Amino acid sequence: MQNSPQIGTRANHRPPEFGVQLNIVHIAHCERTQVVFDQQQLAWGTIYELARGVTRGMWTFEDMTEHRLRQLKGSNVQAAWKVASVIKEMRPSSSMRAPAEVWLEYDREQLAIVENKGRGLGTMGDWEGKENWYGGKIQQVARIVRAGSSFKLELEKPEIRRSHRFARFLGSRRILQIRVPDNLTYDTEVPKFLESSKFVLCGRVFVPFHAKEGSAYLFETNENIDRQSNPGDGDDHRLTLHEFVQWHNPLRLNSKQPTSKWSTRWALGLSTSVPTIKFSPENIFFINDQYAGNWGEGEHPVEIIMTDGCGFISGAALTAIMRVIQYPNRPTAVQGRIAGAKGMWVLHPDPEYQVADGPPKIWIRNSQNKINCGPLHKVDAAHRIFDLLAPSRVTGPSRLSRDTLVNLTHNNVPTGILKELMADGLHNEMRQLTEWNGPNSMLVVWRAVERAGRVAICRLRRRIVGQARAFGLGQLRPNEELGDEIDDDDIASDQPLAASDPRSRNLHSGQPTSLYESVLEFLQAGFHPLELDLLFRKLQNVVTLVLDDYIKNCHIPVKESLEAYIIPDPYGVLEDGQIHFRSSQHITDPESGTQMDVITGPVLVWRNPTRLPSDVQKVTAVSHPKLASYLDVIIFPVKGKRSLASYLGGGDYDGDTVVLVWSKSLVGNFNTAPLCETPVDLRNDFEREVEHLLDFDQRVSKLSDKEAQTAFQRVLLLGLAETKRGLYSGFHDAAVYQHGYDSTTAIRLAYMFTTCLDASKTGLRVKRHVFEADRKCHGGSKPYYKVAALKKSDSPREDPPLLKRMVSSSFILDDLVDEGNRLRNDFGKKYLNLRSSSPRVLDRDPHLTSPYTSASHRATQAVHVGFQGLRNNLTVAKKHVDKAHQDWLCAIAMQKSASSRGCSSDPKEQQIQKAVQYFARRPLFEDVLFFSEEELKTIMASYAYTLGESFGFSVAFTELCAIKARIQGRVVFEDKFAQVMNIPNNVLRALSQAQDGIDD
Repeated sequence: MQNSPQIGTRANHRPPEFGVQLNIVHIAHCERTQVVFDQQQLAWGTIYELARGVTRGMWTFEDMTEHRLRQLKGSNVQAAWKVASVIKEMRPSSSMRAPAEVWLEYDREQLAIVENKGRGLGTMGDWEGKENWYGGKIQQVARIVRAGSSFKLELEKPEIRRSHRFARFLGSRRILQIRVPDNLTYDTEVPKFLESSKFVLCGRVFVPFHAKEGSAYLFETNENIDRQSNPGDGDDHRLTLHEFVQWHNPLRLNSKQPTSKWSTRWALGLSTSVPTIKFSPENIFFINDQYAGNWGEGEHPVEIIMTDGCGFISGAALTAIMRVIQYPNRPTAVQGRIAGAKGMWVLHPDPEYQVADGPPKIWIRNSQNKINCGPLHKVDAAHRIFDLLAPSRVTGPSRLSRDTLVNLTHNNVPTGILKELMADGLHNEMRQLTEWNGPNSMLVVWRAVERAGRVAICRLRRRIVGQARAFGLGQLRPNEELGDEIDDDDIASDQPLAASDPRSRNLHSGQPTSLYESVLEFLQAGFHPLELDLLFRKLQNVVTLVLDDYIKNCHIPVKESLEAYIIPDPYGVLEDGQIHFRSSQHITDPESGTQMDVITGPVLVWRNPTRLPSDVQKVTAVSHPKLASYLDVIIFPVKGKRSLASYLGGGDYDGDTVVLVWSKSLVGNFNTAPLCETPVDLRNDFEREVEHLLDFDQRVSKLSDKEAQTAFQRVLLLGLAETKRGLYSGFHDAAVYQHGYDSTTAIRLAYMFTTCLDASKTGLRVKRHVFEADRKCHGGSKPYYKVAALKKSDSPREDPPLLKRMVSSSFILDDLVDEGNRLRNDFGKKYLNLRSSSPRVLDRDPHLTSPYTSASHRATQAVHVGFQGLRNNLTVAKKHVDKAHQDWLCAIAMQKSASSRGCSSDPKEQQIQKAVQYFARRPLFEDVLFFSEEELKTIMASYAYTLGESFGFSVAFTELCAIKARIQGRVVFEDKFAQVMNIPNNVLRALSQAQDGIDD
């Protein structure tokens, strides 16, 4: 049929329609207002802000009079920021103004869209004041919410976050992400709503094309509602859904793929990435993989693909990437996307291709090539750009997780050794947080707080949104339980800024919203925890969070460990059971103090999570001269019956990272378990919903146009299906506890979990009766360690029924939680004793009260000489602060709303913020004209502090810190310097050894 999605070779008289005959849902649209939008030619960012206000209930389309909209003419940077003030007819304030950079970026992208030369894809140099510019960095997000029997979408503020290939190709304004909140995750009506709908935003039509990790992704098609296309706005460059499909994942060329696998391939274009260099078609080569044994033609089991996911790249290409990203040196390997391929690319072993000069070349393995794009000399140039995800690098030391602790114990590592590791790690962190004597002690505390909150790296990630991994920053793979097509950085970048930005502050008081940030700024200002009660309590909260992390997650550091990407041996010189690792930086042995760059001897390797006894392997690290130039990667052999990566929880080489441990106490006691094979009858527990594209084409050809197009949308949005992987993770934990780590039940549930992990790709779904039986057996009671880890010593609540162990031996996590709780109680008492064992300090810091007492003294002296003005002004200022104080006390006395999910919607928090805002308003100028603006600010902050420490810092945090720093002669510097400030470990070591006695 003509208008259904057609895949086969039948002749078509006109292009098939995709995503057209769907239900129309208005995000925000008004026919009358749309006419004015088009007449005034408002910028897209301005229109988006107007629409956002409508979806949020801030105003209606009736409020958008022609007179008001005329005031919003101009570019994004000229008009978008003042939408609220114009519609509400208020005087614009600086706090209402969003960061100008997002509006500048909209304007840059708009110029690139109209130019239509592919500039947004990158690799074309500078653009509109930005060096090496590329587009696609703005995220437009809507949140789906219940509206009666259906749903509606609420738009969020546009933000510069991350960039991906689709947004660079189409333009950020053409992509809309719909987040499905947790409370709707299991609502079966949500997928039906999204699959059957196209969404109208101010005359423009957005159609869903992919779903992953609780979000659906929409793009703007060339369809209009109540408007005409405007070539001056770039509308004539928009695509139909069919054209977009053919551009990214051509149906006919990939018709033999199952629909589930074809659907997941859309995730490749959504990976957070940075465009680097463009390859010529003649310099892109396709090569075969290496296999174990003598396998012939046909489908190969993934475990015998010895090079699965890893190709080669020339030295010239790596050097070019180094120059674009400005790495200090050339990486050995890079993770990325190019054309229809994904994975790792490692320096080519042939010296001819290792030189730094010449045209960039790349070799793509069959296992890497996920999409057949067609002949590369005919495809869009965007497909020949290398989209960089991350370079090869090393992080460490690594931390043990709960799964790994269970594995190590099962494989004969004594519990006592693990308890000792936990105690050592905790003592080390607590020492740094709680040793407050000595001239440099607060520097050590500052560094310990910074590390506990990962503040420096979070600040940096915030400043280089969406580029952190590409720049080689942060953790390699923070999320341990992501599917093969999912990028952890995408998820981190998709979080609301308030959750991820440690530098966010209260606009009025200047107080950081982050606990860690607040403590750092107290310390920087010169406060001491024994001299400021608020700092003492906040630091106590930091200590509690560190202790809780150890106890709840068992994140125990191992000094002799690191984590890095794995690659297959490029020369084939390693024997089965051997690995190679050489670091670009010296590694110091914690026992002997000797330095080395190559790890040798017996080691343990694993990748998280380790759910099976055989997921941790003992191998031999060797030094081989052939591999000496391959730095900062762990090299696995291509010899053996199956790939070493496959032993590690079914890993491969497309970007998997592995923990490498050479601690003698762990390695020496460890015995590798036999390989745990997949249970033979596991597939019987799953519905096999595997339909190939050709079969799908045959099926929908019998449907009406609307039914066929809806069915196609269902394929695109298969990622909305609930895979139950999170539930099976918990079921497995329960089975391990109850029946043992190597029990048949636990092994089966481990494989159920991993199969659910790949469900979106394989099309497998757990049978209902199987899931219900598993939930009945393993979804009820919790293991002791999970309950005990959450229970505080002073908690009044009753314990829920505990899961009973069917095996006689003690369980490592029970033991560690008990040990951790004991240590937590000990450290908690020691922390409180720090105050009781120290001399009693004054109730109020004289540095902070002095501005008010000084002003009060001056006012009294002025009265003595007959001048009343100062005292009158001071009385007005005090009354203003007193009113804020009374409002604040009333707000503090309120009960916190249990139903509110965010601070902004909590009535108590709203009242607190009203008091803070009132304090910040300042009295009328004519009532306080004898004080300068700066004097008034300082005096009011000081007086607020005399009324109460918590109140003072709640309303005047920045000013009180400034008073403290100023009186103590501290150096004042701009905030942008503070954001990149850090204290290296070697500086702290040097200070601890110094005997110069210089005062703090």
